[in-house]
Amino acid sequence: MYERSSKIIRDARVFDFNYVPAKLIGRKEQLGAMEMLFRPLAEYGRPCTAMLMGPVGTGKTVAAKCFCRDLSEYCALKGSPIDVIFVNCRNEKSEAAVLLHLVQHFDKGFPDRGFSPDQIWRALKSQISNRGKDLVIVLDEADVLLKKGSMDLVYQISRFTEGDPSISRSISLIMISQEPLLSLVDEASFSSFRRANSVMFDKYDREELREIVMQRVALGIIPGKIGDEPVDMIAESSAEYGDARMAIELLDEAANMAEGEGADEIDAEHVRGAEARIYSTVSESKLKTLDRNRMLTLLAISRAIKKSRYINITAAEKTYAVVCEEYDTAPRKHTQFWTYVQDIEKLGVIQTIVLNDSSGRTTLISLPGIPSKVLSEKMESLLESSSGKEER
Repeated sequence: MYERSSKIIRDARVFDFNYVPAKLIGRKEQLGAMEMLFRPLAEYGRPCTAMLMGPVGTGKTVAAKCFCRDLSEYCALKGSPIDVIFVNCRNEKSEAAVLLHLVQHFDKGFPDRGFSPDQIWRALKSQISNRGKDLVIVLDEADVLLKKGSMDLVYQISRFTEGDPSISRSISLIMISQEPLLSLVDEASFSSFRRANSVMFDKYDREELREIVMQRVALGIIPGKIGDEPVDMIAESSAEYGDARMAIELLDEAANMAEGEGADEIDAEHVRGAEARIYSTVSESKLKTLDRNRMLTLLAISRAIKKSRYINITAAEKTYAVVCEEYDTAPRKHTQFWTYVQDIEKLGVIQTIVLNDSSGRTTLISLPGIPSKVLSEKMESLLESSSGKEER
């Protein structure tokens, strides 16, 4: 079933959220801050800490992975290699589970049961000492763990070598969270996590998201199989949330839809289909609230836009006249048609943008969140199943 060669996708692995690109876009400042915080470890083997905080999809986890990769390479070249362990605290839901994950990184056969947290901690110390390497632990979604009162683990890590001169290696800690962490860390651990250890990740802007999409296109899509218009649509949709994960997921889904259809390239309709499948805001219950004239207007827009990103209002109004004739309804004048368009936009089904240039004002209509073909079929079905509600 998988023998057919791909026409669109070159390497699907680059759409995985765990993929770490060679170059991280839009996070130079954050990587620089982490480099400064961890210079004592890189140069002298001293333990370091950092807290990476920001909304979902802002690159915290991939930045940590990228940084730790580069740090590992630097330390190896210096002749002082380090170990790095990533732990997702949403998966490892207790302090004991996190400790077990850490120990099993070194000893795959360490039993899942039968040991207390203190015994597991001693086993971890022994493993680190025996390997003779400094260790960096990354606790992703650390707020999930800390909210459960699991402070002792953070304290133990931050005091790993304290009072035990026989331990020659260090443990450094990076904690990643969508929420501020300082309020969740107890006083005993607070001294290791000052505000200066915080690295903030803001939402990506549209241009950064576009660059991220283009990076994944270059790596994962066959050349010439996606144009600027679908890329711009993905960047605009995800820019509302500043979310790189959303952008990558939309590209992945649009590519798979195009592949599944046997299309020659990814177009605007595939992006709309991806939005509808993943983040749709267009429900049938919304469409049913429209009266007959607004239904006809939306049907006209969906037919006129086809695979394009935008349709200008003049073209939409011409199609509206044709649709009204088809449904034996007298078309309304331009002012009333424009009112219909505005009402549909308030419902969140379409978007409009007004452009001013040398030739005057032009209103463009876009259709986010649902493929034009799907919307056309829905509107035709609604118009045929009833005469439509009376105009409000």
